Amino acid sequence: FFIFIIFSGLVFAFAGAPFYKEPVKLNYLERVGLIEATEVHLSAKISERIIDLPVGEGDRVEADALVVRLDDEEMKAEVSQAEANVRRGEAELLNVEAKIAREKVALKEAKRNLERFSRLRKEALVSISELDRAQTLVDLGNAELNAEKAALHSAKADLMERQAHLRLVQVRVKEGMITTPISGVVTLKAFEVGEMVSPGVTILAIIDPRSIWARVDLDEGEVGKIRLGSRAEISVVSMKERSFEGRVTEIGEAGGFATQRDTTRGKQDIKTFRIKIRITSPTGLLKAGMTAKVRIFLKDDALESQMDSTQ
Repeated sequence: FFIFIIFSGLVFAFAGAPFYKEPVKLNYLERVGLIEATEVHLSAKISERIIDLPVGEGDRVEADALVVRLDDEEMKAEVSQAEANVRRGEAELLNVEAKIAREKVALKEAKRNLERFSRLRKEALVSISELDRAQTLVDLGNAELNAEKAALHSAKADLMERQAHLRLVQVRVKEGMITTPISGVVTLKAFEVGEMVSPGVTILAIIDPRSIWARVDLDEGEVGKIRLGSRAEISVVSMKERSFEGRVTEIGEAGGFATQRDTTRGKQDIKTFRIKIRITSPTGLLKAGMTAKVRIFLKDDALESQMDSTQ
């Protein structure tokens, strides 16, 4: 009977003790991040008045579409004036080139006369003064030709300056026509037709909903657990029943802010690294700025070792 009581007590004690459960080893990291997308901010390079702004917030635009046009009447007048200046410069250059051609002919004739008078002088058929006059005409011809060559150099430099000014005002006209470099949706329209804009101030913001990703931060001790191409799942609060597939496409090279600072002078700061997970099949449901829960599946070390051994 005593033995039975001891045995029953042991059974009771064993039954009442909690079972030890080995902690579940998760095969993923889960973090809260932010949905981001390719976004451009369009602004003017010149200060001018808007005369056409054919898009509004929420509108879809295609790449290279004209979305803002600034007042270009004054700039077009400058282009016309610059084109006229270029034509005058070209005419001046042609005029100098023609003068050079005439001076070369005259100089060639003067040199032939000098040679003829030199032969005649040897036979005493002309005077020394006549020979000197022939030499003077050659010297004058050389001087005039050199002067025209200098004028040609100046005319070419002047024409280049006029052409450069023409290109400058042509660029200014193009700067008055602002196009979008990407296809996307207008998310911000900061000005209306008739308003003045200053250089660098955003007029429109456009987001490409097809180029979308999630950003999360991982501690430096966790970065080694994932790799480029790691599979991920993204979900947002507004769509609890749905998740989106993604792949890790970027792992930050440099550490960002520290999640733990060294306060004992014996430990290192724990830095974070930014991770980019691109949505593999964007549907347009995810919007930039949404808070996202991101689950990144860890790399399989056994599989990695097997793949390394086969290489």
